[in-house]
Amino acid sequence: MELTLPLVLIVFAVEFVCFFIKGLAAFGDPLISNPVLSMVTENRIISPMNLLLGTPINAYMTWKNRKNFSIRNALFMLICILCGIIPGTLLLKYASSWILKAALGIVVLGIGIEMITRNRTKPVRQNRIIMAVISFCSGITAGLYGINLFFVAYVERTTRDRAAFRGNVGFIFFIENVIRIIIYAFFGIFTRHILLLTLIALPGAVLGFLAGSRIDKRLSETAIRRIIIFIFMLGGFSILLKAIILKA
Repeated sequence: MELTLPLVLIVFAVEFVCFFIKGLAAFGDPLISNPVLSMVTENRIISPMNLLLGTPINAYMTWKNRKNFSIRNALFMLICILCGIIPGTLLLKYASSWILKAALGIVVLGIGIEMITRNRTKPVRQNRIIMAVISFCSGITAGLYGINLFFVAYVERTTRDRAAFRGNVGFIFFIENVIRIIIYAFFGIFTRHILLLTLIALPGAVLGFLAGSRIDKRLSETAIRRIIIFIFMLGGFSILLKAIILKA
């Protein structure tokens, strides 16, 4: 596929919007970029490009909030997620039904509704068993569909503020990104076309993230949690909608 001016402008604009959202909520960039960019290019280009764009930003987000997150809990969640990715990947061969993906979208929406209606006056204690189960399930869905959202809901529930949330989420995403980069590089997925498109989109991604981060500083903890919940539910809706469209 040739790098035409319309394609370059679309990719730049989409990545700016996606990473603006990441600057606000610390996650959610693929929820917009994947479905929108799939209308102008192929997924084998979109996923590697988003991976290369997201890795340095996740690294920066982790480093910036390093004093506010628990490396012990984040590492534990990451290990459970990676363990879940293995059976999730194996299930790809047997569980590719659109019904399962639609059910996943409904479950994510249900969790989002619970996040909205939850009584936040009661303190939430971390539970290693629940953390392990949720992270493992998140890994399974990541292996099956490339969707890693469940652990985000748990981190949102148990962290004390946005800095801790960003630190934990950023660390998990960053390590997962590094592992995927190694795998992609081993199988020769990063082509010259992908690398060039990534370089073109990088300024848009960085500018979007910085703009979102500046606005984030002016918002209250309550407003940020509402944005996080909204992006989480948007993810569930996009999963459900894509499953229905593929069925149709």
